[in-house]
Amino acid sequence: VAGFSASLIYSVSTCPFLSACGFVSGIQIYTTSEMIVENGTNIRLSCTFKSTSIIGASTSVSWSFTPEASETAVRFFQYSGGKFFVAPESRFKDRVTWHGNINKKDGSINIADINFKDNGTFACDVSNPPDIGGTTGKIRLSVVEKGSLPYNMTGIIVGAVIAGIIIIVLIGIVVYCVKKKKGDKRNGYMGSIEIVSPTEEPLKMSADTFESDSVTRVSVGPRQGPIIYAELDHSGGKQSKKIYKSERVVYADIQKS
Repeated sequence: VAGFSASLIYSVSTCPFLSACGFVSGIQIYTTSEMIVENGTNIRLSCTFKSTSIIGASTSVSWSFTPEASETAVRFFQYSGGKFFVAPESRFKDRVTWHGNINKKDGSINIADINFKDNGTFACDVSNPPDIGGTTGKIRLSVVEKGSLPYNMTGIIVGAVIAGIIIIVLIGIVVYCVKKKKGDKRNGYMGSIEIVSPTEEPLKMSADTFESDSVTRVSVGPRQGPIIYAELDHSGGKQSKKIYKSERVVYADIQKS
């Protein structure tokens, strides 16, 4: 009890005269304005703060509670100098624990086994001399029966939207991979085909078949072979082995006749 009271007095009397402490700015405290919890659960009362002064051994955090049917606040918790103290007559004596980090400007606490008598307002105050003034963080706590909390529809909707986006992204990745795989196969197939262009060099004919002075070879296109022209004698005489240059006919027609 003595330690709890001394710590409270110390945090207030560190700088009794503001003019002697220099410039003093207000501490900004941030808490949740309202909490609805189920009976018999453990909760965390969050309290963070912002101060222009350096955090040190003189920095302290205190919590008080105002019951729902009362207007009187009762201080039940104090943190200072790396230790926390709980008022022995407090209803939270065996249920409250320190859950903050003063170096990170966090003065949160935990309260176990919440019950209906805990309905009311919790207040968080921070002192960091010479920065000792400022706002007070207040949390209004409402305790309800287990299983009576309504579903958080906003959370459900947000979760459904996120899941839908993830599914769409996955489908897009699968489609892209399939198209890329098909394109690779098609490119591999085209790369395995050898394209041969027609030669511009005329085909060589055998000297035993035709005389070199009576044959003319003409290239008519990349897909058509040579057309051979010959000149025959139509004088009506005996068959001669020699081909005279009297009339030009296509050699292919000679074979057909």
